[in-house]
Amino acid sequence: MIRLAAVAFAALLTATLPVAWAADNPLEGTEWTGTGEAVSEEIIRDALRAADFVAIGEIHDNPEHHAIQARLISAMAEAGRKPAVVFEMVPQGLQGELDAFAAEGSQDVAGLGQRLKWEERGWPNWSTYQPIAEAALAADLSLHAGDLDRETIRAIGRGERPVEPTVAYSEAMRDNLAEELRVSHCGLLPDEAIPPMITVQQARDTAMATAMLDSGVEDGAVLIAGSGHARKDRGVPFVLAAREPSRSIVSIGMLEVRDGATDFADYLDEGETALPFDFVIFTAKANDIDHCAALKKQMGK
Repeated sequence: MIRLAAVAFAALLTATLPVAWAADNPLEGTEWTGTGEAVSEEIIRDALRAADFVAIGEIHDNPEHHAIQARLISAMAEAGRKPAVVFEMVPQGLQGELDAFAAEGSQDVAGLGQRLKWEERGWPNWSTYQPIAEAALAADLSLHAGDLDRETIRAIGRGERPVEPTVAYSEAMRDNLAEELRVSHCGLLPDEAIPPMITVQQARDTAMATAMLDSGVEDGAVLIAGSGHARKDRGVPFVLAAREPSRSIVSIGMLEVRDGATDFADYLDEGETALPFDFVIFTAKANDIDHCAALKKQMGK
């Protein structure tokens, strides 16, 4: 079932993406602290310039999110920073392609997606991510693989490769992640699929944190990843904080506005007083696809 869900999710990511549609929501284009205080993008930029490690969480199929990520990376570079750029979307086995691209001094950023087998591996069109790579290369920043290889992930999910997280989750954290997995998979996962997926999530967050630590020795690192990995309560920032408590970490979550949800508080779950990021940026929705209907159809096959 885990493998089936992964295949279905990959199919969703490769779907043709329409242009972002406009919504009349006052939150669009606004920035906030995780506790709900309105801020300017300049305040966010100042925080990033001073941080050792930065995690910028996205919704994968939203091109606006990638444009913002590129802009924030450029802002750090303009301040004299040289952070490594780590991608969730690139598995460790493709680090050699990034290294070869750098060694060649290639400027063919459009062709880099083909070298990384971007769409072939199920990610949205490389052209939407290309601005991130362009911003990094324009500033002479290094690019790094962040995720585990697919075969490793599958082996962990099947219990064939035991892993011992470097930072343990509390029971409350595991319960919170379990609920997020249920919701993100539209309630279609059987209960027995959840514990292995939690183990996989921990392993992947640990791998991304390790990639940031290894590549960011000289001037820190920026992580480009889904918003779930950028959460500071149990994502990559949580692992970084536990392993390097003296280093400064900033997490950003980019959220799409929802119909009828026009206040910051509308995005808090019951009992929450803050969102799990240092900063939150609201954007328009990239599309109005019913992902749950598409996921149900794919899993039905």
